[in-house]
Amino acid sequence: MSAPIQHQKLGFELPAEIRNQIMEYVFADFDHERGLNRYNSRCIDENHSASRSLQPLLVCKQMYHDGRLLAFNRSTFLVSNLFFHVPDRLSVLCEKQTQAIGSIAFLADARHFRKLVRWGAHPFGLSTLNLTTLTIILHRSSFWHYLFDYTSDLVKLLRNLTSVKRLVFIRNGARVKGSFKTWYNRLVGLMLKVDHYERYERAVPNLETTWWTWSYDEAGESFCLEASPSKPLVSEEEYLTGILPLMEELRVSIESEEWNPDPRARNGA
Repeated sequence: MSAPIQHQKLGFELPAEIRNQIMEYVFADFDHERGLNRYNSRCIDENHSASRSLQPLLVCKQMYHDGRLLAFNRSTFLVSNLFFHVPDRLSVLCEKQTQAIGSIAFLADARHFRKLVRWGAHPFGLSTLNLTTLTIILHRSSFWHYLFDYTSDLVKLLRNLTSVKRLVFIRNGARVKGSFKTWYNRLVGLMLKVDHYERYERAVPNLETTWWTWSYDEAGESFCLEASPSKPLVSEEEYLTGILPLMEELRVSIESEEWNPDPRARNGA
């Protein structure tokens, strides 16, 4: 009579705390820029797939049960299809899985920007999302992006947008009318202008829900907006003193813009 088969134990009888630490190591190599190649500027990695990051979940049911939420949080979901509707795809996930998603990057054209400015207070209009990083990658083609058309609406969106800690815009070699950096400078300038108006020129101050700090990456042709809590209401003099370094930084950035003969690049059109 043959001896009974001894099943190998994979360590899943360990205490939950130790199993969770193991999962932290398994999914430790999180990078919000995964799926993007960095050469002279950032481009989409056509071979990227979030499913590769999720492969450890296929080991067994216990691995899936213990690690699925952490895996969703540590993976970058890259949407390279312009006709992919993110809310519809996320609707097949349970609420906990949607809440666990940490990073989404998507390719955008004019249609996406028209939808983006109507999101309201949550990314994609979904209150269940709570993203660490949201990356918007301009679609590269023979057509131009007229980003200045969306500057005003985008500023309104940013004042009330929550559930996103880091918002990144990447040129991706796309053709931007008026230049990508010029648009960045106009966006930042309008954010400061609108914030001052809403605080000190309205009958009742209207403070932003989210205050954003910004930085521009010359080499990567991208910029990043980092979310922070709303600034408290202070006297106008104290406010202007506080944002003076930001205004000086913006002035230097504007002076470094590449000259563009199109007058619309200079008047914000």
